[in-house]
Amino acid sequence: MRRNIFWIRGIVLFFISVFFIAVSCTTPLQEVTYMNGIKTGMIYPQGPLPGEYRIKPNDQLFIQVISDNPANAAFLNLTNTQSTYGTIGSSSGSLELITYLVDEHGSISYPQLGDISVGGLTTAEIRTILQEKVDNYLESASVFVKLVNRNITVLGEVRNPGQKLMVKNQLTIFEALGTAGDISDYGNMKNVKLIREYPEGKHVAELDLTSPEIVTSPYYYILPHDIIYVEHRTKIYGAKNLAYAAPLSITASVVSIGLLILNLFLK
Repeated sequence: MRRNIFWIRGIVLFFISVFFIAVSCTTPLQEVTYMNGIKTGMIYPQGPLPGEYRIKPNDQLFIQVISDNPANAAFLNLTNTQSTYGTIGSSSGSLELITYLVDEHGSISYPQLGDISVGGLTTAEIRTILQEKVDNYLESASVFVKLVNRNITVLGEVRNPGQKLMVKNQLTIFEALGTAGDISDYGNMKNVKLIREYPEGKHVAELDLTSPEIVTSPYYYILPHDIIYVEHRTKIYGAKNLAYAAPLSITASVVSIGLLILNLFLK
């Protein structure tokens, strides 16, 4: 009778141990899932679109004057011999653009047109200013203005950190992380920091990418020169290989405890 009681207690202890092991090995997938709990088919209100980027010192502008007769506009366009201006390569490395570097005062030095203040302006506003000046020299000419160094920086727990080129105007936080190979298994999706520069200074925002509400955030869309930092956290074991790692871990633990209990009660 006494031996049966020991066996019953052992079996109870065994199943209690199995329960706690299973609970401890359960992977909190909500912490490693983007927009966890988002409802498919539901329309979420769009967050505010960021205002058009405004030019800052050290930005590089590609400016070209286009005319029906290219020879007439040549004196208003930079050439390779004008080395006092900046150059920047394309993403493919096959093309080098000659650019105007915005100085610390927010100005560019334009041949024939003189110094032009562009700091704090959008490329559309700069184009309007230049178009008015070019119209004094040429008829039927058009001005093209483009920000060349449209870069963002992705750091921390991503698979391919570094400086990335924005390939389009409305780039989302998820697309930006995609250019860096996505967040690694060690990255904290619940606390991603985004550093953005404003005229009054830098602002740091904390983003929870596991929340569906991220799509309504004013930081859902990225601006040039934004810095994204993914914090480190303890890796969740089996999060990316739940179908194999977790069952194997549980099985090994259960067998070990079962053998231990069996050994104790057979003595």
